[in-house]
Parts: sequence; structure tokens; C-alpha cells
Amino acid sequence: MSTTIADAPVEKIAGEQSDAKLKKIIMSTRDLPAMPQVASKVLELSSDPNTSAKQLQQVISDDQAMTARILKIANSAMYSCSRKIKTLTEAIVMLGFNSIRSLVVTSAARNLYNTRTSRSGLKERLLWEHSIGVGFACRMLAEKHAPTLTEEAFLAGLMHDIGKLVLNIRIPEQFDEIVQVVYNENKSFHETEMLQFGFTHAEVGALLVNKWKLSSLLEDVIRNHHTPEAFSPDNPLLLYLDLANKLCRQLGIGFTDDPEMDLVTCPANQILGLSSESFDETSAKLQESLETEMEIFI
Repeated sequence: MSTTIADAPVEKIAGEQSDAKLKKIIMSTRDLPAMPQVASKVLELSSDPNTSAKQLQQVISDDQAMTARILKIANSAMYSCSRKIKTLTEAIVMLGFNSIRSLVVTSAARNLYNTRTSRSGLKERLLWEHSIGVGFACRMLAEKHAPTLTEEAFLAGLMHDIGKLVLNIRIPEQFDEIVQVVYNENKSFHETEMLQFGFTHAEVGALLVNKWKLSSLLEDVIRNHHTPEAFSPDNPLLLYLDLANKLCRQLGIGFTDDPEMDLVTCPANQILGLSSESFDETSAKLQESLETEMEIFI
């Protein structure tokens, strides 16, 4: 029988033996949440060039909640369709397989943030709102500066902190301690996690992306989104993700805020070279989008 998270000690983790045990538990892919069956099938079909819109429609329609969420998001300002999309088939045809893939992953990820089963829901909501904010911001930056990365950018932003959710699900008491330090002392999650656990949510998130069989590029940027040494002109998605994450911190979207954050001079922008006007424009558009669109994703 494989080890499960139930074997983890409830008390504060201390010492190399406990750290090693916790790391073994969290790093075991068997203990990571599985991609829902319908979503997994949709991702498989959407990557096959021989798949028809009708085949996708038949699979997705088996999940009524996912169907409803896809239709709501498809009609949001994020996709700016010229007319209202009324059916799943219309959504697939008008948005394309890549966008449908993004929406299916969004639906699958949202299920992990189900606040109805949590003790308060506030923590999960803040995590989810930050993820949505970074997803929006990353998508906006890519759409303007690297259009071919638009959908992957949305997924990168949406999934970048999914490792935090896994930690919250598997070791809620220990993760609560991390949250308290971050919230009360305005410290970063990844540095606090490294001190407490010896690894970070970025590593856990990359493992989940691998288990869900998303792209290797997505896995790489999630693993390295707190690693400036990995920044390179050859990986613009990682750079846009870093800027989107910083922009949301600047605006206070999530647990921490840093209104004095200088996006223009940060390492990622030293490579991209975006102007302050560009950041101001994205910031304004992001805040407007979150005000009007957030409830669609909640």
C-alpha cells in the first residue's frame, strides 16, 4: 500500500526526518489530484488533428457543470465574440480547440478550489482570485506582444500557483502556518515554504501539470516562475508570467500586495523591454476585466 498524506504529522514539521517524509509524500505523483475524466478525454481529443467538433461536443456535454462554465466564459469579454454563443458546438467552432482546451483546464482547476468543502473558503477564494488575475494579466500581455502564446499564457497564469492548492488540500495545518506568515509578515510564499518544507509550491505545481499531461512548456514555466536564473529571451512565456504575477502583487490581487513594485526595471522586463505606459494600460484593463468578469470564474 502506498503512503498517503494521512500519514503526515499534524504538528509543526521539524527536523530532517519529518522534512524528508513530507517531501516524499507531496512529491509522490500518486498523491496529486487527478485530472477529471471528462477533462482528460477532452485534452486527449483536442490534441488530435483528426478530432471533429462533434466528437468534442459529445464528450464535454457529459459534464453539465463544465458545459455551463465553458459557455459562460466563451461569452465573456475575454473572447470578445461578435455574437452570443448559445451552444457548445458554437463555442468549439468559434473559439477553436486551443481555447476550448484552456476552458476545460480552467473548469478542472476550479473544482480543486471548491470552497464549499473548506473550513472558511476565504483562503481558497484568495488563491483562486490571484490565479484568475494572473491568468488574465498574462493573457493580455501575450495577446499584445506574442499572440501565438495567448492561450498558453492564460493557462500559465491560471496554473502557476496550483501547487499551493495541492499543499492546502494535502497538508492544511502546515499550509495554514505558511499563510499566516505570508499574510502577517508580508513574506513570500516560496521563501517561507522553502524554509518550512525544503521545497516550494512551484515544484508541486509542475508535478501536477505533468500528471495532468499538459504541455512541457507549461510544466517548465510553473516550475521556474520564482527562478530569475531561468529567465531567457528564448522563453518569453516565463517572462510574461513573472510580469503578470508581479502586476497582480502590485494591485493587491491575492494574499500579498506590493504597491511600490517597479515592473519596468524588474529582471523579466530587462529582457522584454515593455514601457511603463504598457504596464499602466494592462493594469487598467486588468482591473476592469476583474470587476466585470471575476464572478463568471467563481
